Amino acid sequence: MTSLVLLVWAVAVAVVAPPALTGRWTTSLPRLTVGLWLGAELSVSVAVLTAGLLVAVPPAAFAAGLEGIVVACTRALTGLGAPNETLAVIGLLATVVLAARIVIGLIVTFTSARRWRRRHLAALLPLGRPGANGWTVVDHTTAAVYCLPGRPGRVVVTSAALDALTAEELAAVLRHERAHLRGRHHLLVALAVAFHRALPGLPMADAAETEIRRLVEHLADDRASERHGRQAVATAIVQLADRAPRHALGAGTGAVERVRRMLAPPARPRTLHRLVAASAIGLLLTGPPAVAIASAGLALHAATCSTNSPPAAGSPAHVAGS
Repeated sequence: MTSLVLLVWAVAVAVVAPPALTGRWTTSLPRLTVGLWLGAELSVSVAVLTAGLLVAVPPAAFAAGLEGIVVACTRALTGLGAPNETLAVIGLLATVVLAARIVIGLIVTFTSARRWRRRHLAALLPLGRPGANGWTVVDHTTAAVYCLPGRPGRVVVTSAALDALTAEELAAVLRHERAHLRGRHHLLVALAVAFHRALPGLPMADAAETEIRRLVEHLADDRASERHGRQAVATAIVQLADRAPRHALGAGTGAVERVRRMLAPPARPRTLHRLVAASAIGLLLTGPPAVAIASAGLALHAATCSTNSPPAAGSPAHVAGS
């Protein structure tokens, strides 16, 4: 029953999240919306993994500690062929496979992106020259500004971008890229990419990656506009539209929507909206663990009560002791 509840939870989150987290309201709460997407991904993963584990190791086994878990798994494996044991093995294998896919997805995503950035930076450094404030200038006919996260993070500006941008626009895009680096936005994108890699057929995984890429650009735009104004950010985006390498975060990504948002900013969110979003994140993160812990607690309570409860009046044990 607990596994069924967790699976229903995972399906509900996977179905509800895409339409609920892609509305126009998300542009006014980009930071909390990113938290909602990552919370939904983690909630689905934990719910499915826990559901599979509880099929093989029921809550009553958890009440007996590590020994009970080992005994439950061993019984399922040695009794393979019986309906209950077969279902337990399927649940255990599904849990192991999903966990492995998630771990491998994280490793492949982070290592491939880091390897690409190192190669890209190694190719750029001999051709580049230092800019006035620590950024790297590369002679190129395409106007582009982007950042390469890592240690140390670096902002790359092409010579064509220096010619195309005014001083205020250049300052705005540099602040935009530094906001990416300071906010570790590449890690947020990498988590979404890894989840999509682990579950490529899940529509929610595709939507989460797309939306998180969009929202981190809004976060950086907001930081740039605080100092240099929304007009400067909008015109700079137009000049640099969609010109950035694959594993870099570029100031011109998703130009059309971002320009509209800069020129017609969304309404300022109310405190109630922030509280609702924060509460939803908390619910997503605590829901599956709370269900599993409650189930284990009930099993432990039932096992303890059945062991320590006194014999009922009239029973043989009661008569013998009287």
